[in-house]
Amino acid sequence: MHEPVAIISDIHGNLPALKAVIEDIEKQGIRERVCLGDIVGYGAQPAECLELLIASDFQVILRGNHEVYVAADEELPNVSAETAEVIRWTRGRFTLEQRAWLGALPMTWQGRDCEAVHASLHQPEQWSYVLEPAAAARHFAHQSKPLCFIGHSHQPKMFVEGEDRALHITSLESVRANRKQVVNVGAVGQPRDKDERACYVVYRRAEQDVWWRRIPYDIAAAQKAILDAGLPGKYAHRLAVGK
Repeated sequence: MHEPVAIISDIHGNLPALKAVIEDIEKQGIRERVCLGDIVGYGAQPAECLELLIASDFQVILRGNHEVYVAADEELPNVSAETAEVIRWTRGRFTLEQRAWLGALPMTWQGRDCEAVHASLHQPEQWSYVLEPAAAARHFAHQSKPLCFIGHSHQPKMFVEGEDRALHITSLESVRANRKQVVNVGAVGQPRDKDERACYVVYRRAEQDVWWRRIPYDIAAAQKAILDAGLPGKYAHRLAVGK
């Protein structure tokens, strides 16, 4: 009843980062595991990441916008030329059946005391960012559980319903009783908060808190994989600076 759950998001084809995070989850003996999507995109080992994720017994895998991009066949006018290049390359790493599987992943998850979505519960298919109180308020209008976990922005944050600010995240926040909270779990494979370490969250039910874990990993290996694949260099360089 009070077992913890590990929630990860935004792996983005970064196999060294995913390996390090899963090793940390294993060390803690956490059995309930949720992935909020964007397994693919930007990084050079998307198929390997998906294989490892499935082998590591993640009971919930949600659909992110990059799963939608890779599952589609058409060109994507709303992304940069560099992102479109990576999407086309990534499509070639999967079979048609695998791409269809990615595109059919669920958008949301309802747990017994929490829920999850890749971006926002307000029009989840629009992939909006929850970066400020107004966006959090739109999200809260659709949240039915006390806690909701999100990804997408690659920035660890927490909003509490009724508070007109985002909480400054250090590592640990207590769950507020009788108030909705939305928690951004950060990014495993491409952090954007100027901390280059992989990031994920452990929701500790017994302690009623949310714990952001920062895990060092072999950044040089992830960078080399991107450059060796001939993908845009900026996706390798940004890993070292966390933005």
